[in-house]
Amino acid sequence: MLVLYLIRHGETDFNATGRVQGHTESDLSELGLEQARRVEQRLRGVSFIRAYSSPLRRAVQTAEIALGGVTDVELCDGIKEINLGVWEGRTAAALRREYPREVKRWFVEPSKLRIEDGETIRAFRARVVRSMDRIRADHDRGIVAVFAHGGVICTYLTKLLGMKLDDIWRFKIRNASVTRVIFPQDRPRVDLLGDVHHLDGALPVIPGGVFRMFP
Repeated sequence: MLVLYLIRHGETDFNATGRVQGHTESDLSELGLEQARRVEQRLRGVSFIRAYSSPLRRAVQTAEIALGGVTDVELCDGIKEINLGVWEGRTAAALRREYPREVKRWFVEPSKLRIEDGETIRAFRARVVRSMDRIRADHDRGIVAVFAHGGVICTYLTKLLGMKLDDIWRFKIRNASVTRVIFPQDRPRVDLLGDVHHLDGALPVIPGGVFRMFP
């Protein structure tokens, strides 16, 4: 049976300051580095037959730390975060001021939104699913690690579970969380969803309890 571990990267400097990342590079923050070390402790003893990572630096950094310095990680361009075009580098608060209607639609009907110079949700899910299907095709059994991004994990889950494209934000995938999907009889079952119990004491305090929902 195939078992997929879907691991989101640790907190980045952009995450810490509430900035939209997408394809933009941002290094792990001090908290993010600690979160990656906690993931290493969490995964210690799991015998992965292969590990894949988004080529974006935050995912690669997390993979290298979480796998104990293992360098044999295959970079997969298809599991990069969604390209958010002109929104990247901006704070969520600034976007809400300048693009109030578009931001509202992003959270309710993202399939009907096209961000300037960005990628549509439909195109994003198509490339993520193509890449994940290739990974599954290469491994019909064993345990595989995939280090990626919140948007990647959310959109892949909507496809696996037969959900609508606009359901992408029905999941909350925190930094350095672990999601596990098992495939008995090649049928997906979500065994863990966004689990962060290994991050006790290593989670950011979010003022007012507002969840960050931009990738």
